Amino acid sequence: MKATMILLAAPLLAAAQTTQHVKVLEYCPAPGQFVGKLPAIDATMSEADRLQACEAQLADQLPISLGAFGGYITFGFTEPIANTRGSDLRILGNAYYAAADPVYGAATIGGSIEPGIVYAGVGTSPETAEWYELAGSEYYTTATPNVTITYQRPDAEQGEHTQPYSVYDHYIPFRAEWTDRNGAERDTVGYMMKLTFHNQSYYPTWIDADRLTFRGSRLPDNTINRGGDGTDSDNPQNWISYRYAADAYGYADAAPTDDKMYNTFDLDWAVDGNGNPVKLTHADFIRVQTGVLQMCGWIGEQSTEVCSVENLHLREGYDDNPIVITPRQRPTAINHTTADGNRHEVARYTADGQRISTPKKGVNIVRYSDGTVKKVVVM
Repeated sequence: MKATMILLAAPLLAAAQTTQHVKVLEYCPAPGQFVGKLPAIDATMSEADRLQACEAQLADQLPISLGAFGGYITFGFTEPIANTRGSDLRILGNAYYAAADPVYGAATIGGSIEPGIVYAGVGTSPETAEWYELAGSEYYTTATPNVTITYQRPDAEQGEHTQPYSVYDHYIPFRAEWTDRNGAERDTVGYMMKLTFHNQSYYPTWIDADRLTFRGSRLPDNTINRGGDGTDSDNPQNWISYRYAADAYGYADAAPTDDKMYNTFDLDWAVDGNGNPVKLTHADFIRVQTGVLQMCGWIGEQSTEVCSVENLHLREGYDDNPIVITPRQRPTAINHTTADGNRHEVARYTADGQRISTPKKGVNIVRYSDGTVKKVVVM
């Protein structure tokens, strides 16, 4: 969605002890307004040329857009990333906080936050590797695993439009399907709108297929319109994307680029397809995939961007004092249930947005499995 923040990655990389070449092995973006622009690629280029263009973006620490939900990029390394104590790698996007949040002001944890899921691969190639999701802060509560989405090639590049800054309201159709936490089959359909700001095709022009299908975990919507509907020039839309909590972790492009802790990732967070922890000794590949399915008016789709990937163990002295993020505990079978036996608590926060694992004295904000939110006072 965004492309305005240029990185602070250069100072962060300056202390590296050993140079490790990061190779882009796969670039499979979902449709999006920066597809074909970040990086600049098109159908005339070979696959090798497209991957090289991505590597050039990384070399210049510029964003690679993954498009809407499901789009991904896969990285390989000169040597595997070892799993030792603390965080093992750092991934930078171009996230930042708003300069003037109309609700929270300077205390905001929102701005342009577009979370991407991170996966670790072990094997000899991305196609044959075993892949493990790094379970972030929302994994056991509000995230939805195994969501399948299919995008359809647009029938035209312009069409009927009534929305602000749109040249085609129903530009790219999509359909997502998943099984909810109660075992019910769910689905949703929608459209990606084409904006006046970007005239190129949002559908990857180098793809021959008329449909693109992706599968991955979906994170909850995190963007709120703090303004009007856009029809009144004196009250424009004002979309702000928030972190799930001030200590939310485990997602790329989900913390400001100068945040030295929450842009790092620990291979100890790896889980298998059933959510069971897996002890990895290393990762041969890293994949980042857009984790949010949300269309946000005139600023377009939520789309994760990646600007750099770093093996932290190559930093001189890092392993002597590594970054350690304590992960959320995996919930037991006992939940804070209600009388209906189905609705249960999935997340709890203090009044200032801090995620907590147990009730804390004062006002607590509780999110339930049916999507409802309630304020409770703990004495």
